[in-house]
Amino acid sequence: MTASADSFLMTGPRSALPFLLADACYDVWLSNCRGVRYSQRHSVLKSSQDAFWRFSWHEIGMEDLSAQIDYILATTGHSALHFVGHSQGCTTLMVLLSMRPEYNRKIKTTSLLAPAAFMHHSTDGMINMLEKVIMEMKDCNFFGHTSVLNFVLALLCHHSTLKKLCTSLFLLSNSKSKNMNQSIVPLLLATHPGGISSRQPKHFLQIRKSRKFRPFDFGPKQNKKIYKQCSPPNYPLEKVRPMSPIHIYYSDGDKLTSARDVLKLASKLDNVVKHHIADSSWEHTDFLFAKTVDTVINQPVIKVIDQFESKRKWKTRYY
Repeated sequence: MTASADSFLMTGPRSALPFLLADACYDVWLSNCRGVRYSQRHSVLKSSQDAFWRFSWHEIGMEDLSAQIDYILATTGHSALHFVGHSQGCTTLMVLLSMRPEYNRKIKTTSLLAPAAFMHHSTDGMINMLEKVIMEMKDCNFFGHTSVLNFVLALLCHHSTLKKLCTSLFLLSNSKSKNMNQSIVPLLLATHPGGISSRQPKHFLQIRKSRKFRPFDFGPKQNKKIYKQCSPPNYPLEKVRPMSPIHIYYSDGDKLTSARDVLKLASKLDNVVKHHIADSSWEHTDFLFAKTVDTVINQPVIKVIDQFESKRKWKTRYY
């Protein structure tokens, strides 16, 4: 959330996951969520209209991610693919696979980095600071790259004393990580934040309060029309069953998706392999931007993918 596919490329060709996978001869597709600068076209609406922004990560999972998967498979001629997501990217997959379980057979391996599903133990200061403002907002563009925003960035965020503050704000995470690759900060400031709907953080705040992973709560009256009950139903996580075990990467230092909440998600899923990051200072943004992201995250993810493909090739030869 607030990020785009650019985030996965930030650390460069020697350590960023897409480059490493491409070097290993994999066909790599980078997904952008609805609302970011690369994804603001619509057949009827303009992104300047509030109606364009009436969506949450529920719609991104149900409609956009499913369309992306179908497009990739139709283009490549493959029947399934490998999925790697961070934070809200994991959320959208959980929505899709639980609500449209026919997509489980289209996912070979699943690598979830700091998955955001249950949020009750989140203690991130930036979210706490913005909670009241977010909950009172109408559905609109929370922030995105506009000429006004770019002007403010040029004035403020290029000062060294404000770079960390701007980085935290753009990622909606109060991250002051000592692990972050500081050389990427200028590039991050140039490409972030990605536009999001105000309903996206509002939805996360709802599930933090309710302690339940469920669709957006529109209030009892509207819920009755949409869900046929006063409160939204829980996502049926027991239906999340991709082709191989789900690999979840988490850390004790992550204040946004806490270890307790990630482990609660793991307990709801059928077949999980947990990867605990031993470094207690490893924060939410480190899963993408840490100096050691190659060895701590990316190489283990590639190993999971390689092992699946090796087993499949062996079975093909054997039979």
